[in-house]
Amino acid sequence: MTTTPKSQTSELAERGWRREIITNPDGTTDYIQVPLTSEEFLHPQEGYHLPNSTFHDNAAGDAKDMLTRRYAQDSETAVFRDLVIKWDIPGLRDHCPDVYVVFGVKNKAQNRTEFVVAQEGARPGLIIEVVSPRYRKEDRQIKVQQYAQAKVQEYAIIDRRTQRGQVIEEVLGYRLMEGQYLPLTPDDDGRILCETVGLWIGLQDGRVVMEDAQTGKRLLTSVELEERAARLAELLRAQGIDPDQV
Repeated sequence: MTTTPKSQTSELAERGWRREIITNPDGTTDYIQVPLTSEEFLHPQEGYHLPNSTFHDNAAGDAKDMLTRRYAQDSETAVFRDLVIKWDIPGLRDHCPDVYVVFGVKNKAQNRTEFVVAQEGARPGLIIEVVSPRYRKEDRQIKVQQYAQAKVQEYAIIDRRTQRGQVIEEVLGYRLMEGQYLPLTPDDDGRILCETVGLWIGLQDGRVVMEDAQTGKRLLTSVELEERAARLAELLRAQGIDPDQV
């Protein structure tokens, strides 16, 4: 059985990989892990393993969590993560965004292995990508062109990198205007206003932050809500009150 050298493990995690069958000199076959090319990263197929990191997982997971909670009671708005999109535009290949929001969706609870725009009768209104270091150009430039071509109303890019020893946190945004993407201007805190979801989206100390544009209330993740509930329960117990009876 072919194994992956430890020296290649981090590279595969950064670049993503796919399996490929090889034939050994003795005629037996084996699997090897092959790093993804730029084109394969942009248009992944089933079985491809996309780049991964703790920051990427946390950022995408928190964004999905907060948006899912925001639209939990909306039967026509769905939030997806790492679900392949098959577009209805000739020549435009599939994408697999980190997170995206679709308005006007039917059968929200339906189990999907892909999102086929032509069949769904709806398309993503907002796509969020967390930049993969090895594919910064793809996330920050190429996908800007392709998502505009796909008629995605807004595209948000979350980027955290180290440059000359300094950590740089950046959120970029684009809004579709007359078929072209126009860049969104960040506020003084580096946040962008995504009108499709009515949220200010920013990045603070490595965590995605979302705030309701009308109320100014920050959206909480499931973990934060659990921590808040635990603190409240502890406070009630300190006052001799059983939190389960409240």
